Amino acid sequence: MKKASKNSTQSKLIPYPNIIGLGKEWSDIVDTLSKISGYYRELNRVLSFGKDVEIRREAVKDLSDKPKMVLDLGAGDGSFTEVACNEYPGIELIIMLDVLSEMLSKARKTPNVEKVQGVFEYLPFRGSLFDHVLAAFSLRDARDLEKALAEVSNVLRKSGRLIVVDLGKPDNLLKRCLISFYWIVIAPLHAFLRLGTRGLESIKIMKTLKSYPVTSQLVKIYRRYFHQVMIVEKLMGSAIILKAQK
Repeated sequence: MKKASKNSTQSKLIPYPNIIGLGKEWSDIVDTLSKISGYYRELNRVLSFGKDVEIRREAVKDLSDKPKMVLDLGAGDGSFTEVACNEYPGIELIIMLDVLSEMLSKARKTPNVEKVQGVFEYLPFRGSLFDHVLAAFSLRDARDLEKALAEVSNVLRKSGRLIVVDLGKPDNLLKRCLISFYWIVIAPLHAFLRLGTRGLESIKIMKTLKSYPVTSQLVKIYRRYFHQVMIVEKLMGSAIILKAQK
């Protein structure tokens, strides 16, 4: 696979003065993800009350009948890749990309899956390579969401699909308050009761939501890079399925 030069990548990015993403908080979140890499899947199940797999499965129902090249962005331990492979056993190749090698090492070995360590803002792939890009609970953790989306658009083929599963931040203030209460109080307590002190790392998830756009703003951002952007809210808006086309 051809690695794009840094200069050529930057030339394709649309400049916006205000960075949307984790910015300087990115390193702290990556450190947290590294700490929980050994029980990341278990923590996801606990925090979502087992709904995360169901939402992933619903999200990939919209893939084409015979996808050939798929990128799993922020693949972690391979949970989304496994769902995609189960739903579409004819996929020729899925590339799992994650910034953490310790996350990728947890993924199950499958003949049609390759692992690549990298960041969203500088994807090490040539343009127009993938039929679909998947991202589950990962793009929210981008250092710079605009750069990440520009890179995704670059590596997608014409009419390629981006399928995103992530936490939600509804426009409705009451819903946002309830979701914030869940992540600040209920989630850490529930995770502590199920996983002990390891579960307390979940409170740092709230940090990733603070600077994250509300749903309507998020759609506008995605529309700068993609067509036919659609969001379906799940679990009272605390989770979303976003689908977009290049």
